[in-house]
Amino acid sequence: MSDNVISIFLADDHTMVREGLAALVSKEPDFNVVGQCGEGLEVLRQILEVSPDVVVLDIMMPGLNGLDICRELTKKTKRVSVLILSMYEDEQFIARALEYGASGYLLKESAAQQLADAIRAVSRGELFLGPGIPRTVLDHMNEGGDPYETLTTRERQVLQCVAEGKTNRQIAEQLGLAVKTIDTHRMRLMRKLNIHDQTNLVKFAVRRGLVSLH
Repeated sequence: MSDNVISIFLADDHTMVREGLAALVSKEPDFNVVGQCGEGLEVLRQILEVSPDVVVLDIMMPGLNGLDICRELTKKTKRVSVLILSMYEDEQFIARALEYGASGYLLKESAAQQLADAIRAVSRGELFLGPGIPRTVLDHMNEGGDPYETLTTRERQVLQCVAEGKTNRQIAEQLGLAVKTIDTHRMRLMRKLNIHDQTNLVKFAVRRGLVSLH
């Protein structure tokens, strides 16, 4: 394959959305989709296996949300550029995505017109902020005092699974850990967040965009 072809991995929990994106991308002669995934806990492993040039990543993913996937991915490899494609236009989400290493942020409503340009831009190492995203979002980066930032990757996984309604036993099976280990992670994350009941934990996760009320 030509060196000029950009390899792309699509991560979105809706199959129809991924298929639509794949169809959109396939129209471009310099694009090649090398993988797709809709499960947050699987995305990182699959991306590292195929090592694409660009990952197009949704925020709302089951198991582990897109922002934390981005954070882990950019820690593990500098080669892959991440383009967040989301319906969320809150500046805090966008700022956090950029802090976590994303090279671009595009709203889904602009995907049909802007996706190809966004992919090419981030593949060149450029910052891409799509239409409707104010440049003032950069002012929100690196604002301190967020207790979520003190959570480890495992604690973030457990938090999201709890917010998705899974029991400790189900989480243990999904993550391949002992139930007692999940109990420990759960207690630690609740202490760090200063949240002491499941209802408020779910509310926190919804506010953070880790899960939806859907």
